Amino acid sequence: MAIVVVTGTGTEVGKTVATAAVAAASLAQGLSVAVLKPAQTGVTGGEPGDAAEVARLAGEVTAAELARYPEPLAPATAALRAGLDTVGPEDIAEAAAKLAAVHDVVLIEGAGGLLVRYDAQGSTLADAAALLRARVLLVAPAGSARSM
Repeated sequence: MAIVVVTGTGTEVGKTVATAAVAAASLAQGLSVAVLKPAQTGVTGGEPGDAAEVARLAGEVTAAELARYPEPLAPATAALRAGLDTVGPEDIAEAAAKLAAVHDVVLIEGAGGLLVRYDAQGSTLADAAALLRARVLLVAPAGSARSM
């Protein structure tokens, strides 16, 4: 069983595509895969989120979300503005452990970067990764070096 936190250097760097690639590679090896999106921001209830997109791209994975917030903000801020509960590292770890009990691979796709706040205490995805002793895959944008 492997738990991998997929995070990025920021937003729109390709975390969902990277998560789908790892999921597809795992499925190709005959492993069962779950994708957990602790906090989906910037989408409403009826819209597909990142976990659903990973399933669309990769194939037969279990897709789960813990919370969904309509504004595309850091999860703690989005929850506050929407008047909804936040998701803390313990919530993420508990959900991941439940998925890990029945799947070979659990991929946790973060929102924004590794140190984006998830709750009012300032907890981050890094805190959840530490609780889980999970591997971390950092996704960064491709680009060229800037001239000095």
